[in-house]
Amino acid sequence: MNEPASGFVAGAPRLHYLQWNCAAPIALLLMHGNSANAWWWRGFAERMDPRRYRLIALDLRGHGDSDWARPAAYAPDDYAADAARAIAALGLERPIVVGHSMGGIATVAFAAGYAELARAAVAVDIAVTSTPRRNRYLARLKALPTVIYPDLATARARFRLMPDEGAIAPEALAEIAARSLKRIDDGRFTMKFDRESFFGSDGLDTAAAIASIRMPTLLVRAELSRIMTAEAAARAVAANLLVTLVEIPATHHHLPLERPDLLAAAVANFIERLA
Repeated sequence: MNEPASGFVAGAPRLHYLQWNCAAPIALLLMHGNSANAWWWRGFAERMDPRRYRLIALDLRGHGDSDWARPAAYAPDDYAADAARAIAALGLERPIVVGHSMGGIATVAFAAGYAELARAAVAVDIAVTSTPRRNRYLARLKALPTVIYPDLATARARFRLMPDEGAIAPEALAEIAARSLKRIDDGRFTMKFDRESFFGSDGLDTAAAIASIRMPTLLVRAELSRIMTAEAAARAVAANLLVTLVEIPATHHHLPLERPDLLAAAVANFIERLA
């Protein structure tokens, strides 16, 4: 496998990132979902043409090897500001910003607030609108305690995705499990994200933000997703002539893991059609 370069964006909080194909001419800045990390983008990055696409995957604040925010600040606007800071620090010239799930909502916030910094945006399987049931679920996530595992084997064996669905290759899931865990001072293991990042809501009127975007934007929906409904996606596209929609058949929410090949093809096709 192609091993990415690793680096940091200075500032508060300090941000870790992975980078592939640093000499390629078209830059993509990638933002993962909640409780995930930059390694979720490996399969996607390895399926993008290395001669054309430079890929920078951030560990969002409070995730992976990036610093935690104190006081806690994990709203979409906070992640969007970090993306803007990374673009400046890395000297990216109008990249395409791509985000999945929570990172996709952050991408929408970025596209609505920092249009001058990017060429286009891609939001992958995001909750365009919420429901009372979803709001209760997000509130429950906020109340979850930090889980500590006695050893690495137990931690890996108990690793699960949220939602736990999709035909994800066992080797991909095993790597994500390994990259998502850290050893604490007493020798036990826990997840590499700040529980405060579960703050009880999506933190953005996503539909209104999509309607306000003034750059080309692609929404990518997994056909079997329970998070991005077909109806909400269609309404979002109808509200803004700059927004287009692609649906990837027979897939679930975790598209970067389940079908990175189809996601890469959809994103590359969108980029190649940009004016």
